[in-house]
Parts: sequence; C-alpha cells; structure tokens
Amino acid sequence: MQVVTKMFLEHLDMHFHENEWFASMDQALHGVTAAEAAWTSSGTSNSIWQIVNHLIFWNEDAIHRIKGTENPHKPEDNEETFGNPGNPEDENGWAQTVQRLNEVMNKMKTVIADLDDEKLKAPYAANRYSIERLLSNIMMHDTYHLGQIVLLRKLQSSWGGVDWS
Repeated sequence: MQVVTKMFLEHLDMHFHENEWFASMDQALHGVTAAEAAWTSSGTSNSIWQIVNHLIFWNEDAIHRIKGTENPHKPEDNEETFGNPGNPEDENGWAQTVQRLNEVMNKMKTVIADLDDEKLKAPYAANRYSIERLLSNIMMHDTYHLGQIVLLRKLQSSWGGVDWS
C-alpha cells in the first residue's frame, strides 16, 4: 500500500470509527433511537435519518465513480437524496438504515484499499478531476454532515458528548 492510499484509509477510519479531533460517525449515531433520528428542529431542516440517507447515497455514488460503474439511483435533485424524515416508531427501519451506512462505508474502505497512489492521481472519468480529489471531497462532505448530526442531537438534548477513552 502506498502513502496517499494509506492516508485516505486512516482518514476514513478517523471520521467514521475513531474519536480523534471530533466525534466519529459511530459515536454520533450511538444510541440514537428512531424517534431521535426522525426528529427535525423545524419544518425545513433535515432529520438525522435523512442525513444518513444522504450519506449513503453520496458514498455509494463515489464508489460507482471510482469503479467506473453507473449509479442506478438517479435523483432529480440533491434534496431527493435525503428521502423522508423517517418514521419515529420504526426502530427496525432505523437500524437497517444505520446498518446500510456501515455496509457502504466498509465497501468504501475496500475500494480505497484496492487503489494505489498512481490510480488516485487519475481522473475518475473523462474530463473529470482525480479520484484523490473525489475522495477528499466525499470525506469532507461526510464530516460536515457528521457535525450536523451532533448539532441535531444537542438540540434535542440526546447528545452525551464524545467518549475520548
């Protein structure tokens, strides 16, 4: 494995599993109930459930771009990637959504591990930017939305803080 590939794998682990400079996605979603996941602070904000749907969509899309395959899901606009706010009484549906996010992120890790530094420098498609830039963008995107999840949990008083141990 090469230097840049290793760095991306470390970043993925850090923002998804490890509480380093900020809470990980695992920590942000730990203990969230369906009711908390479906809660919105206003009629215009997204719920945690919607944010997770959005993360699933865009990470799957990035995987398709890297692999050179077509994403079968074609939303009309970005709003569609968030889906509905979720059912506050559907614990099973919420658990399946979180599980799906975990599966997608594990797939992303596998896809990154199969890259080398040379492949990272290549464009992911004709007349597009590099895979390296795509990965950088999706990881910043995920971390941005991770902050939104923590903020929503703070607004609903369900955030217990980061476990730094």
